[in-house]
Amino acid sequence: MSKYIDTHCHLNLDTFTHRIDEVLDAAADVGVERVICIGIDIPTSERAIALAETYPQVYAAAGIHPNDCVQPGIPDNWEQIIGEMLNHPKVVAVGETGLDYYWDDAPPEQQQKFLQAHLDLAQSNDLSIVLHNRNSDADMVKLLTSHPHAKGVLHCWSAPWDIASPLLDKGYHISFTGSVTFKKNRLVQEVAQRIPLNRLMLETDSPFLTPAPFRGQKPNEPKYIPAIAQFIADLRGLGIENLARETTRTAEKLFRL
Repeated sequence: MSKYIDTHCHLNLDTFTHRIDEVLDAAADVGVERVICIGIDIPTSERAIALAETYPQVYAAAGIHPNDCVQPGIPDNWEQIIGEMLNHPKVVAVGETGLDYYWDDAPPEQQQKFLQAHLDLAQSNDLSIVLHNRNSDADMVKLLTSHPHAKGVLHCWSAPWDIASPLLDKGYHISFTGSVTFKKNRLVQEVAQRIPLNRLMLETDSPFLTPAPFRGQKPNEPKYIPAIAQFIADLRGLGIENLARETTRTAEKLFRL
């Protein structure tokens, strides 16, 4: 059986509160042996760390999502709080951070300020950064290519190749969710075909974006990683064993697993 890592999931959300053992067991049954649980604010970052402490196959990332950077409960010393979380031995990345101009939840200037701060935290702690980009391609490329830090991943890739290319040149990785399997997602599928194999990773972003042929089933779970892998392997004309081996190796290296 091929072995996988789900590099981005949200088992720390309420959706999974009473199902963690079931979800992790189902993932292990299909070869998904490790998962990285991603924080979107301080409470969910704390929850991700708690899960990582409880389950040996779970790792954590700590950060504040761009849509959450104007929450009234964010303390003034949030950078210090997140920075202290980064010292935990099972925290393998900073994030999720980034830019999201699709939703009108936070002013772009505020999002950019938080992204810069997360990049600084990642650089000073020598950690990878997990990046969210939605409808903010130009500003994302500008901010990332101008910052000295260049170790991390653009998660849930949704942009065309001309946006991927400068970020790959900078040194970033790209990961694909179940959205790559959607029939009309040709631009994302092109990136999945063209990206160097050693810069490609797999994720579910669960509980969101269940892949075909399971689309519509909720919640999405790490157990669906093999469906994403098979789709990308077919796009690239690879055997799934090869894709699983290489994406696992890439995740292990990037996140020091």
